Amino acid sequence: MKQYLLPEGGNFYKVNMHSHSTLSDGKQTPEELKEAYKAAGYSAVAFTEHELMYDLSYLSDDDFIAITSFEYDVCDNEKPPFAFYDEAPHCFDHKQCVHLNLYAKAPHENAMICYNPKYLWPVQKDQEDKVKYIGEPDFKRVFTIESINEVIREAHMQGMLVVYNHPTWSLNTWDIYTKLEGLDGLEIANGASDIASDLDYTPYVYDQMARAGHRMICVAGDDNHNTAHFFKAWTMIKAESLTYENLFEGLKKGNCYASQGPEIFELYTETTEDNKRFVSIKTSPAAGIFMTTAGRRKGFKLAGDNGLISEARFEIKSEDYYFRISVRDASGKHANTRIYYLDELN
Repeated sequence: MKQYLLPEGGNFYKVNMHSHSTLSDGKQTPEELKEAYKAAGYSAVAFTEHELMYDLSYLSDDDFIAITSFEYDVCDNEKPPFAFYDEAPHCFDHKQCVHLNLYAKAPHENAMICYNPKYLWPVQKDQEDKVKYIGEPDFKRVFTIESINEVIREAHMQGMLVVYNHPTWSLNTWDIYTKLEGLDGLEIANGASDIASDLDYTPYVYDQMARAGHRMICVAGDDNHNTAHFFKAWTMIKAESLTYENLFEGLKKGNCYASQGPEIFELYTETTEDNKRFVSIKTSPAAGIFMTTAGRRKGFKLAGDNGLISEARFEIKSEDYYFRISVRDASGKHANTRIYYLDELN
């Protein structure tokens, strides 16, 4: 009997989970972003402006959803995260940061949390009615694990989903990201940062956090600030139909995968009559398909002399604890499933 890990029914919707418009430091207006991404086959864009969460639901229509969201950040102004920090210049490029994308559970729930007025991006005059605040502006934004975890807790109290962004660009180390509590997801691929550095495709961070006890999904987004960043990384969400609520629920349930190019069409497990369990995946043409577990045991299938492959089947063993699948296409781009734990399986 098959257990579909990505729902058998419904449709996949292509979503840019991380973007910036002229409402913060992007070069394109929200309207221009909608036009460009919709023309490229995207069904939704999360407008993750710096420090301000706008209700841009007027952009939504039958074929496009504007996701209400914002990007929170805090930097370590004391010292760089280097062993030689006394010799390092004290400039922004050497400051360690943590950036979080916060996604509202409904389009009109755009109240800011854990804000401090001196950190807020200026609100454009014609957009003032699309931003609101809750609580008192007395939150002390400091670069400590306790402060960052307070933001995550408050976001969850408001029903938001919280994703941890671009750990390599942020100069983060194990000692930071394994102590973040309650994250809903990791941005496993950041388009803008990765094209500049070839470093912000970070499956190793996902694995390290999982081995440290964190259960969460993985997503991908462009982090676009200009057209050079467009269409580099995205998240495919499986849902019954294209509504804000369905996309949010698909993310919350983990009915999604992250991609820089390859497609995943089917993902399911099945148990044979001799009680062996397997996971099967069907994909777009690939140079390799790989299974990672909590330990050293791996599985892989590579393209051979007969050309690219488009499916693979791996045995799951009781000691694996969890597994995830990655797909690499002929150009070196990846798609990643989330991590699936054995206690989720029937």
